[in-house]
Amino acid sequence: MRTQLIISGLMMMLLGCGKSEDPNLAPNQPEIISPSDGATCESLKPSFSWDATDPEEDDLIYTLWMGTSEDNLSIASDNLLNTRYIPSEDLNISTKYYWQVEAHDGTSSTKSEVVSFGTTGEGESGVLPSRPVIIAPKNDTTAGDVTFSWNASAGGEGDITYDLYVQHGTSTSFTLLEGKLSGTSHTDNFSSGSLSWYVEAIDSRGQTSRSEIVIISLD
Repeated sequence: MRTQLIISGLMMMLLGCGKSEDPNLAPNQPEIISPSDGATCESLKPSFSWDATDPEEDDLIYTLWMGTSEDNLSIASDNLLNTRYIPSEDLNISTKYYWQVEAHDGTSSTKSEVVSFGTTGEGESGVLPSRPVIIAPKNDTTAGDVTFSWNASAGGEGDITYDLYVQHGTSTSFTLLEGKLSGTSHTDNFSSGSLSWYVEAIDSRGQTSRSEIVIISLD
């Protein structure tokens, strides 16, 4: 009986002193490098590249997701060991694609943001509208009449129009402030508070490119 107690005590000591394993940390979110959001690719075999790290410096493998709809991406290639990928077959001409990359550390995975790019076609008709460049307001400004302005978008097919989106005050999502603008500015009245905004260029085919999102305060 004494022997059994001693053995049981030793086993409990061994188990109690065993090293506990820390939970695995997922990879950091991969950062898209190329094609960047809103880019137009002349090559139908564009070079995809991204940057990825792991907080525990685990070895990473990658899955590249791609499609012509942001909500319906499929695996273009998986088990990638490098942060670069070139398709083996040509992409379609005059097409807008969406893509993202997923980093795996063997236990967990993390996806990048979804970005879009376009491929060229015959002449200018295959080029996506370029991303509009925000002019103003880019800094905090006075409440009241606010004039939004941006540079005209180049490329695309046919006439370019613009949709202006804002998120104001306590709103938790962007809403369309004004659509199908033919010019590159619009004035509207706003009360004080936080204001976020961006503009989207749309050509006659419905192909789009979005500006950066600007966040300011109205006093």
